Amino acid sequence: MDAKPTSRPLSTPDTSGTEPVGTGNVRNEPFEQPSITNLASLTDGRRPGEFKSVYSCSAWFQIISELIYLSAVLAGSSILLVALARTQILGIPFLFPDFFGAPSEANTLPVWTAAALAGLCGGAAAALKWLYHSVAKQQWHRDRVVWRIVVPPLSAVLSVFTGLMIISGLIPFFSKTPFSNCAAGAAFGFFVGFFSDNLLASLQKLAFKVFGTISKDD
Repeated sequence: MDAKPTSRPLSTPDTSGTEPVGTGNVRNEPFEQPSITNLASLTDGRRPGEFKSVYSCSAWFQIISELIYLSAVLAGSSILLVALARTQILGIPFLFPDFFGAPSEANTLPVWTAAALAGLCGGAAAALKWLYHSVAKQQWHRDRVVWRIVVPPLSAVLSVFTGLMIISGLIPFFSKTPFSNCAAGAAFGFFVGFFSDNLLASLQKLAFKVFGTISKDD
């Protein structure tokens, strides 16, 4: 009798150490600290020479509109910060000469103005960073337009009231030194504005610890 042929499993090529390429194999990268050895974090998964956009003309119209808005907010807040610095250092009148009142050591309005403008600048910079990141990673979508519009003014408000909570002692973990002059106030405002999402999450946790939570059984 003829011996039955034995079946062998098909060998599969060794793909260890390789990254999927092509627009159909783009991975959703987790939001975490990037690895130095992960080359996929530096690309969007395309093959060399794939230059055609995956977005339609209407999508690019919205992307460019968001880019113009955020760039205008960033430029406007930066110009106002320069004007405020000229007022404080060189004594050149601000856009509204009577806005700050009589200059004195007790007048802290310029410090809070610097914090608000820097928070606006930091929020716009953070939104711009995420705009080009999401476009390049093919993770942009229309619904995030609300987030990109709201972040800069929300960051400005958050910078001012976070500072007020610090100097009032409501948040006792930080020093009151950042509010001694305009330069320090601007640095504080930009830091808060750029990381406003992280700060809001931390403030929410603090509120849960202080005030507790509301459940259906209460």
